[in-house]
Amino acid sequence: MPRENIPQSSIKKLEQFFSKTLDTNNDGLVNWTDFEAAIESIVSKDEAAKNARLKVLRKRLEQHFQKYFWDLCAVGDANKDGNIDLDEWLDVMNDIIGGLKDKNEFPEWYEGLHKALFRANEFLDERAVLKDEFANMLISWDIDESSSEKAYDFITEHGKKKMDYNLFSEFMKKFFLNEIPKHPLNLGLD
Repeated sequence: MPRENIPQSSIKKLEQFFSKTLDTNNDGLVNWTDFEAAIESIVSKDEAAKNARLKVLRKRLEQHFQKYFWDLCAVGDANKDGNIDLDEWLDVMNDIIGGLKDKNEFPEWYEGLHKALFRANEFLDERAVLKDEFANMLISWDIDESSSEKAYDFITEHGKKKMDYNLFSEFMKKFFLNEIPKHPLNLGLD
């Protein structure tokens, strides 16, 4: 299938995003095991067992991630094997990027993942996320601290804008649409 919405210059960035943020066990496939590992890295079962608030947070994460995973499979699992391989994911991203170009919005099912990821973090204030908090969130996605901080400075205009969910969503849109090599929006993945 041709991927007319993904510029050739963005393929490596998207492949790296797949490998670092989704394919947690590096087997070339995204499946429920990868999502379970992501949940465990955000709120471990041990932490959740000791703290009622973390238990609720973990349960919500499991619900959001499960919904996202099944939505992703419904949209992208072309061979219906319960896994999303890199080619299937790039086909999904081609459609998502096309939607961003046309309407500047993510599909509702995909936006839900970003909301869950953002809200799963321990921020002092969700309406004004600090640079180190943002960097810690992206480090959990296996993005290096320096690249995370550069992206934060760029999207917040060096702190002039407050990092909240809306700005984070805008950041993710720009990440997927950006075609300029070595730009801070690329998170060092190109």
